[in-house]
Amino acid sequence: MVAIFSSRAIRPEVESARRQQQFITNASHELKTPLAVIRANTEVTEMMSGQTEWTTSTMRQVDRMDGLIQNLVMIARASESESADDAVMKIDAAEVVRASVEPFGSLASQSGLELTCEADGPIPLDGTASSVQQLVTLLVDNAIKYCDEGGHVRVEATPRARGGVVINVSNSYAEGEGMNLDRFFDRFYREDEAHSNQKGYGIGLSVVESIAKRYKGSVKVGWASGDITFTCVLKRHT
Repeated sequence: MVAIFSSRAIRPEVESARRQQQFITNASHELKTPLAVIRANTEVTEMMSGQTEWTTSTMRQVDRMDGLIQNLVMIARASESESADDAVMKIDAAEVVRASVEPFGSLASQSGLELTCEADGPIPLDGTASSVQQLVTLLVDNAIKYCDEGGHVRVEATPRARGGVVINVSNSYAEGEGMNLDRFFDRFYREDEAHSNQKGYGIGLSVVESIAKRYKGSVKVGWASGDITFTCVLKRHT
C-alpha cells in the first residue's frame, strides 16, 4: 500500500521533470536556426562591407548564445538516466580518467599550459564509463579555461580507502584567494569576468555535482598556494 501511494504521489513530479527536460531540449534546437541565420547574414555583411565594431559585437553575442544553448543541452542530458548500453558495471576508474584527460593535451599545449595526469590503476568502481568521463572532461575543460597564463593543470585519481575513487583536478589560479568558491556550483554563476580565456557559464560544475551525487559521493572546491582544486569522491553508482 505504501509503495502504491508513494508512486502516485511522486508521479506528478516525475512528469513535470520530464516535461521540463523535453522543453529545454526542444527550445535549444529551435534557437539554433535563427542564430545560424544571424551568423550567416553577419558574415555576408562583413564580406560585402568589411568588418565593423557592430558586426564584431553581433558575432560575439551569437557565440555567447551558442554557448548557452550547448550548456542547456548539457543540463537536459545530465538529467537523463544512462542508456541500456551504459549499464552499471565494474570499471577501471583510473583507465577512464587517463583516457578522458588525454585529448586535452594538445589544447593545453596550444594555450601554453602544462597538463599532467597521475592515475595509476586499476581502481575498481561500480559505475559507467560515460558518466565518469563526462565528469572528468567537464573538470579538465573548466581547469584549462580558468588557468592562469603559463600555469599548470593537474589531474590525480587515487583509490578510496572504503572503495571507489577520489579525483582531484587543480589549476593555477592566483586570484582565487578570498573568492566565494562554493558559488562556482551555481548554474550560470561566473565569479571572475577578467580572465580572457574563460568561456564557461557555470553550468558544467553543477553537472559535475549531480554526477557525484549519483555515485553517493561529493565534490568540493578549495584554494591553497595559488591553486584551485576540485575534489570528487565517487563511491558507487546508484
